[in-house]
Amino acid sequence: MLNRTIVIVISIVVTILLYVLIPGLKNDRDYSLANVAFQSDKWEKASIYYEKVISYEPHSSKALTRLGYCYLKLGHLNKAIETFQKSLHADSSHFRTYRWLGDAFLQKKAYSDAAKTYEQLISVYRSHHSLSKEDADDYMYAFDKLVLCELELQNDPLALRQLHEFTSVLRTKVK
Repeated sequence: MLNRTIVIVISIVVTILLYVLIPGLKNDRDYSLANVAFQSDKWEKASIYYEKVISYEPHSSKALTRLGYCYLKLGHLNKAIETFQKSLHADSSHFRTYRWLGDAFLQKKAYSDAAKTYEQLISVYRSHHSLSKEDADDYMYAFDKLVLCELELQNDPLALRQLHEFTSVLRTKVK
């Protein structure tokens, strides 16, 4: 019985030391916990874990994007925008980052910045030849939001041109 207790105590001590001495293990654990909280729509909890992950890996574009989304859902628009921009600096081809950055600008009623972001998203999509259904949905979403921004900016001729392009793309996607 005493030997078993000693083995359990030593195992616990070794596990704790591994998490303290090997940051990668700690980072993996925090990343897993962050993803579980994110998928459960627990934005505050997820943001805390993603902040920890980013302290270990400051250039993880996926963690930065998800942290930005948590901030967006929590209503911290300035923090969301700043975090999305860091993510795009780390990886400028991440589609969802553009979408959510545009949404953050849209919520701030910064229509010009939102329009530029949605235009960037459309440009990134056009540079990729094959798109998944989810990507195509984001592509159409970007067109829709771009038209909305142009209408809010009272740039009716550009909005009409974007709307025409949107319907043209829609026709090709439906076929």
